[in-house]
Amino acid sequence: MRVLLTNPPWEMPGRPELWGVRAGSRWPHFQKRLPGGGLPRYIPFPFFLAIAAAALKRACHEPRLLDAVAEGIGEEAFLREIRDFRPELIFVETSTPSLFQDIALLKRLRAEHPSAALACGGSHAPAFAAQMMERESLPDFWLAGEFELGLAALAEALSGRGSFAQIPGLIRKGEGFAGSMGHVADVSLLPQPLYGHLPMHNYSDPVCGLPSPVAQSWLSRGCPYGCTFCVWPQLIYGERRYRARPLGQALDEVEKLISEYACESFYFDDDTANIGEERMAELARLVTGRGLSRHPWAMMARADCMSGTMISRLAEAGLYAVKYGVESVAPQLLNACSKGTRFEKLEEALSATRKAGVKMHLTFSFGLPGETAETIRQTMDFALSVAPESAQFSLCTPFPGTVFYEECVKNGWLVTEDWTRFLGSGEAAVVSTKQLSSDELLAAYEEALSRWQVFSGKRLLARRSRLRRELLGAIENGRRWIFYGERELASFLFEDGAVIANAEVPQGTGQGACAVIVSVHDEEKIFRRLLRDGCFSPQDVLRVYHD
Repeated sequence: MRVLLTNPPWEMPGRPELWGVRAGSRWPHFQKRLPGGGLPRYIPFPFFLAIAAAALKRACHEPRLLDAVAEGIGEEAFLREIRDFRPELIFVETSTPSLFQDIALLKRLRAEHPSAALACGGSHAPAFAAQMMERESLPDFWLAGEFELGLAALAEALSGRGSFAQIPGLIRKGEGFAGSMGHVADVSLLPQPLYGHLPMHNYSDPVCGLPSPVAQSWLSRGCPYGCTFCVWPQLIYGERRYRARPLGQALDEVEKLISEYACESFYFDDDTANIGEERMAELARLVTGRGLSRHPWAMMARADCMSGTMISRLAEAGLYAVKYGVESVAPQLLNACSKGTRFEKLEEALSATRKAGVKMHLTFSFGLPGETAETIRQTMDFALSVAPESAQFSLCTPFPGTVFYEECVKNGWLVTEDWTRFLGSGEAAVVSTKQLSSDELLAAYEEALSRWQVFSGKRLLARRSRLRRELLGAIENGRRWIFYGERELASFLFEDGAVIANAEVPQGTGQGACAVIVSVHDEEKIFRRLLRDGCFSPQDVLRVYHD
């Protein structure tokens, strides 16, 4: 059976500079395209789709993967792409904020491919999906939960070689949901993603300047913690049980991606990667033993699970950056959303991470139950005091089917059910409580963003000033310099004219010169390339973002 699996295009009407990120992201949202209409730098790998395609191929079907988000193509080009394939089964991964556009596209797919069965999956509760199917009369099938193995079973049933009754998580049009969600108890049984059908060089999660292209893999699924707002454990996994994957499987994928696609770094995109002191010690041993520690890498982790010993071992194995979800520093908010952060452990972890030389990306979420303008101020004070390399600030968004959503409905906190506004960004606040109205929440959020932007701007000026002093010192000691990076960003090195400019020599000349790198995104990539090529020793390279 010919099966199309797709992450369809997602564009904001009237805003061509924005591009939606859906499959592979725990937070579907819009990003700004790069100048000239290029893809945003953050494009997550669509693991569920790519593994489902591999499962279909293993079952002797003919899968075609089309990630329109990663390809950067709009709806018309997307439809043209699939006409010659003539799919018999079309599977679309959807999300809450893109749902209206996804439904409109499903209707076009039905018109263009009337004999093809339509199926969907994604981060929606089964009851929500069943209601949508009844209201819209499409798709024909919904696969609730982890759909990789269920999609192959659906293709088997449609081909007459299997039973619909045995398909995990299946919802059929016109029927309610009475079964259980698709769930993979032993994740080691999942096949390796079908990479060859995808634009592998377009996927990237360049946290804190992690060099691109980034090989994305995963070590585990699930999270034992109870955050009421967290989407995947509730709407895709259906439970919070932590399922560890054999570390060797993940590292096999990393080696394959580095070898076949020339990836410069790797990233483990887990819900919580760092569970288990001994498991992380074994990861560090394996990364080092396979020679992968020469590549910078990063992971999504929980701060109060990260001990000083753990972060030291991981740093020795080449860990470059880590993402920690802080959300808030107000204990009453963290308790209200069942995150259960041990705050003293969090502070110890942040300190140990900084001491180990690992860069940090911290995420904060405003609008948890009980949030006030004062708790937002406290959280921002903390963020500025910690001063991570990068930070993400979002509005806590109650996706249908989560405990947080049910809490909002019960208490009358929702201000809209226009799903296009459920983005978690500054486009809209969809929750209003007696402590903080939606307008007040949005204003506090924007003020917090402004504080971070001011802080980041001052830090950048200080870093540029430090770099300029270092360069002037090198010149005074008789050294010349070679520039690497984006020249338009380095005007601060030339604004005084003669002394600095006259000491610059072209690349490839000037033995004994020092290197100067000025690049917002590729500093680490250029630095490592210079060392790898034997052009410079580390002490001969001056950089903006290397404090």
